Amino acid sequence: MKIIALKKGDRVVEKLTSLVDEAKIPSGLIIGLGALSCAELMVYKLEDKEYSSKSLSGSLEVGSFSAVIAHDPEGETHLHPHIVISNQDFETYAGHLKEGIVAATFEAVILENNEAVKRYRDSDIGLNLIK
Repeated sequence: MKIIALKKGDRVVEKLTSLVDEAKIPSGLIIGLGALSCAELMVYKLEDKEYSSKSLSGSLEVGSFSAVIAHDPEGETHLHPHIVISNQDFETYAGHLKEGIVAATFEAVILENNEAVKRYRDSDIGLNLIK
């Protein structure tokens, strides 16, 4: 288990992916919370096999963040991050986190698994799924 803190201005998905690569973590789970200044969330539309997205900005509180660590068919680290965030009016949004910028801090725990987890391309679903 590793406890980490991202700094103001860090790109959450980019930084977490980099930390996972540096530590050579084969698979696992990341759990986090904190505050973002902006975020792009996505929802997958199975019937169209594409994502729709929504960009948010302002004071965003991270109520919940989790990401599965695996590797794509080419062997690259792939995080599958989901997030629940709220704005200053307590309106809540949830979805796949494409990227977010840390506003103050983002604290996370990385729970490592020693087993390598790979993804494969499922053409029926249109996504890289865990084997």
